[in-house]
Amino acid sequence: MLLCMALAAHAQEKLSYLLQTVDVAAYPNATFEVRGQVLIEDKARHGGAITCAVALLDKKTIKTYFDRYGMEAYRPGAWTALSVSGRIDRQANKLSVGMFFSGRGRYYFDDFELLITSKGKTISVPLGNAGFEADTLRPWYVGEYKEMVNVRLTTDKARSGRQSLLIDNSRAESEEYGDNTRRGRYATVNGVRLYYELYGAGEPLLLLHGNNMSINSFSQQIPALAKSYQVIALDSRGQGNSQADTTRLTYELFADDAAALLQVLGVDSARVLGWSDGGNIGLLLAMRHPGKVRQLASMAAVLYNNDQSISPKLNAQLRRQLTEMKGRGVTEADMEYRLKNLLLTEPHIAPDALAQINVPVLVMAGENDIVRREHTDLIAARLPRATLKIFRKAGHDAPTEVPAEFNQAVLEFFARRR
Repeated sequence: MLLCMALAAHAQEKLSYLLQTVDVAAYPNATFEVRGQVLIEDKARHGGAITCAVALLDKKTIKTYFDRYGMEAYRPGAWTALSVSGRIDRQANKLSVGMFFSGRGRYYFDDFELLITSKGKTISVPLGNAGFEADTLRPWYVGEYKEMVNVRLTTDKARSGRQSLLIDNSRAESEEYGDNTRRGRYATVNGVRLYYELYGAGEPLLLLHGNNMSINSFSQQIPALAKSYQVIALDSRGQGNSQADTTRLTYELFADDAAALLQVLGVDSARVLGWSDGGNIGLLLAMRHPGKVRQLASMAAVLYNNDQSISPKLNAQLRRQLTEMKGRGVTEADMEYRLKNLLLTEPHIAPDALAQINVPVLVMAGENDIVRREHTDLIAARLPRATLKIFRKAGHDAPTEVPAEFNQAVLEFFARRR
């Protein structure tokens, strides 16, 4: 799921844009739809493009419109139709239309269209060079890109006609967490290549992210943690930049991967911070490889998935999503399908088995977490050396909702020597 603001957060910089501006003074309060086609090659994990429009009063921005869910329809290596619709603000006399994009990759754009509906009639408002068939980019303009490698009209790929616009920054350097070209490394572990990044210096601290997420989800933790520890941020198997094979996904497998990575890096034992699925993995890592875990901070973990641990509404939503994916022709071998199914079918940790973990564990959850409070209390009660922390006015995403409080709790816990 790539939302506009998520793209901005992942890029850790301003969104880049491809826009042109048209006069809409004759259509106050009319509805509009912007359509466009995009094809992306070598897309970074957090990269993407979304259709957008900016309502203007002369040069003053009145309102910005963007398609929050457009990238859900994205098909790798294929032309994807994106659109956004809205109502032209009464104050606006101009509308800038096009796409926001972010992240490394080769972006091809083609076949833009602007439709306006006013007084019950829909018209196509002409866009200049809408299919990029001219010998110039004008009237389009591209902006806010730090590492623009190549911007050109090309005949290599076209949705229609002869040409499309190519913006190629696939070789640009990136400092984005989860796609850091200087910090990123690969290690072959249990038959697959796992991606990880190293930050800071000191005693090792392993970060384990949530389901279908990546290192980037810890972007508000890494700077604080790296001041005191050598942070080993891992993309779990089949997620982020890490590869996967056909081996059935289980949290035990993820835990074994993490232990094997620490072994490859020559780390005898580490502090571990896991969030959501990463919390599950952290618990199993401490159970299956006890010598590898020195202390564990676990945010919003579960021992099993049923109505006593997770909201039934969430599980119903997951089942609907899996059914919809099958309806779209997505196979059970698809990684996104496998990861959603993992949420429904795993883990299977007996509460009494937590007695095996004889290291200090910080058990965390949000006050409004999707994990039931009773289940979090159960985990804390069954761990021999647990400390319980509930983040007030926060939910499952406490690391991003209350990052300063979260970081402080984790750092204070790890600083204890008991």
